[in-house]
Amino acid sequence: MTPLLALVLAASVDGQAALRHASALAALGPHPWGSPRNQAAAEYVAAQFREAGLEAVELQPFERHGVQGANVVGALRAPGDEFVVVGAHHDTVPQAPGAYDDGGGVGVLIELARVLAQERQRSRTLVFASFDGEEAESVGKGSASGSRAFVERLGPRARSLVAAFAIDMSGWRGGSPMLHPIAYADPHEADTSVIAPAWLVRAALAGSREAGAAYGVGDPWLSWLYQPGVRTFRVRLYADDLSFLQAGHSALFTSDSSFSAFYPDYHKPSDTADKLDAGALERQGQAALGVVRALERVPRGSPREPHWFAAFGYVLGLPLLLALGALALVPGLLRCRRAGGVAVGVRVVQALLTLLLLWRQPVPALWVLFVPLLLLPVARKWWAALLALLPALALAGLGASAWYRGAVGGLWLSAWELVVLAAALVLAFFGHAGRAAGGRSRKPKAPGKAKGR
Repeated sequence: MTPLLALVLAASVDGQAALRHASALAALGPHPWGSPRNQAAAEYVAAQFREAGLEAVELQPFERHGVQGANVVGALRAPGDEFVVVGAHHDTVPQAPGAYDDGGGVGVLIELARVLAQERQRSRTLVFASFDGEEAESVGKGSASGSRAFVERLGPRARSLVAAFAIDMSGWRGGSPMLHPIAYADPHEADTSVIAPAWLVRAALAGSREAGAAYGVGDPWLSWLYQPGVRTFRVRLYADDLSFLQAGHSALFTSDSSFSAFYPDYHKPSDTADKLDAGALERQGQAALGVVRALERVPRGSPREPHWFAAFGYVLGLPLLLALGALALVPGLLRCRRAGGVAVGVRVVQALLTLLLLWRQPVPALWVLFVPLLLLPVARKWWAALLALLPALALAGLGASAWYRGAVGGLWLSAWELVVLAAALVLAFFGHAGRAAGGRSRKPKAPGKAKGR
């Protein structure tokens, strides 16, 4: 093997190696948090971290809700205090061996450690963590217990945490690697949520593109609908990013499952290593490698940057979202100015309601209102009215389908926000139905022009 070929291979994630690690963990059988088998899983990961070249590898024991567990932590040091956490979880639900959830993620994590350990220079410390107790909810003991214990253990050092990136549910041939920025409950403020910040999603998308394995956002087919969906409906799915976001840190997770293509053996006894694919693990690994490299160099941002929308691989921030909302109001305001009368009052009320929603819930508000606001004042056909309703109907349909599948449990929008949103949508149709039904108005015939018989 030539030195150049050896360097190229060392810099690439090996899907077969990741599959071997996932298979070794799944061979233990179900290993839920607190079980002897799970202790064996932690020891396996620690041994692989050391072999990959990580420094200061240790098992960090913790206890929550009367259950004991251990996170496995290692690092690649860099000058300075700032650090990035890259994680997965080695525990399973009680009934599944967990090859996919999350043996595949741990396999990718170990491979990332091996690849990045070959790089002798880095601008930020990389902390690799295989968390225990992520599946704590399955045994009625909270959620993401190991990563919560990890964050608490950081203490004052948490101020130097740039971001956390969690790799979950990976290795399915039928899946597509996706970023999953899901809104979670904010423990410090009732009825509000926390979500991955715009700068982190932007960095993750750019990094995966540079690695030649570009991530999508949420879903390969429903990405644009996914984004207002997770801000409108309380999604039950979570990963270890939950612990970091709820503690006030920037975090994001990835999986190759999505709403339209979800791993069929999730949390089942059939979640075995023969269901995994080395090529899928390699794709996930290459994309994740790009993200980690991006997080080593990207300027650190605020964890409180929740209002954004990803389109065509790029992230639109709050100022642009507000500008788009204001732009959508222009056609209706111009038309009502020419019409005068009641139309002016209606459009002013509608504009005020829309601006209030844009300030409170810009992504769902734009999704539901942008097309009707922009289209209805200039189009006078029935198809325009139908097209204007499609975004709202699609969002409601997604929520109903997710509810039926048990994937959501409530709404993020409050009752008064829903009322305001509905009122703004109804007012967008004001005067349009009459014009569409009546068609073109006819000019009155001039006196004396009527033909006699």
